[in-house]
Amino acid sequence: MPARCALLVAAVALAVAVQGCGARNTHPTPTTAGAVMLNNVSVAQVLDAITKAKLPAVNARDATASTCPTAGCLEATSTDTVSILKFPSTGRAELYAAAVPDMLQVEDLVIVFAPTLTNEQKTAYGRVVKDSMR
Repeated sequence: MPARCALLVAAVALAVAVQGCGARNTHPTPTTAGAVMLNNVSVAQVLDAITKAKLPAVNARDATASTCPTAGCLEATSTDTVSILKFPSTGRAELYAAAVPDMLQVEDLVIVFAPTLTNEQKTAYGRVVKDSMR
């Protein structure tokens, strides 16, 4: 009889432990349009960082309506020197970046460079974009 009690106590303890694991309250990651957000950096913040670094970004214009339906991005801004696109995921950014010849991808952002930029300028833009993501 004591063996049965010990077995019953062990079974109840195991059931409580397993139920406790399933009952944990996990906090979901913030999402936009059903996608997990990697960061909260907006296109405007990246553009602001570029201009504060005194890199060329003249004639900034919202390109979301004209670019994002086909590119799959959430928001986009174009300037005479760079276009900045934010995607719902890194994977989606990678798919877009694979089809663009002169760009930089950082997480869910793609920076498309104008053909007039030098390699040194592209490197400088890259540093600013990466720093703005911290």
